[in-house]
Amino acid sequence: KTLLDISANVGEELLVKYELLPGNAILAEPKHLPLYAEMETSYKVDYIAGGATQNSIRAAKWMLQEAGRCAFVGCVGRDEHGKYLREAAEKDGVEVHYLEDAEAPTGTCAVLVVGKERSLVANLGAANCYKYEHVETAEIQALLAETSVAYSSGFFLTVSVPSALHVAKFCADHNRIFATNLSAPFIVEFFGEALHS
Repeated sequence: KTLLDISANVGEELLVKYELLPGNAILAEPKHLPLYAEMETSYKVDYIAGGATQNSIRAAKWMLQEAGRCAFVGCVGRDEHGKYLREAAEKDGVEVHYLEDAEAPTGTCAVLVVGKERSLVANLGAANCYKYEHVETAEIQALLAETSVAYSSGFFLTVSVPSALHVAKFCADHNRIFATNLSAPFIVEFFGEALHS
């Protein structure tokens, strides 16, 4: 998923206020939505390109240094957080090819750091809005043509099975590597057929 991490060192009182536990990761509920703006206005935040796959691509780029090209495809909102996310990913050397959704906000993850623990609160937003039509564009087809390894988190199956299958089939047909992971037990339970495809 395509997420902008909004990270800050905070006090325990912010966890209490939003009923969060240290060392935990949850999906945002309506009661958590004011948290993001509160962090941005009341704390010194760092904006980091996040989400499981984008983190993996950032790590791959770091390992390759200048020797390799790493790109990421996902969906963001047409908003300030989308701009921050693009800037953060590109600063890390990742070439981004984001589909921009005009209605959904960019997915964000509040990263509340308290001492050595952190609590994560993800608001998926546009990360859940990726459309298969984007894979079919000339831009993404050209990117695929140059790809030697494609990676997708199993979580992406919750968004666009046809997109993941398209990339996997392209890799199989062109003797390229396609890698994925299971991400969480529910992926196997509910998307087992797609995984077998």
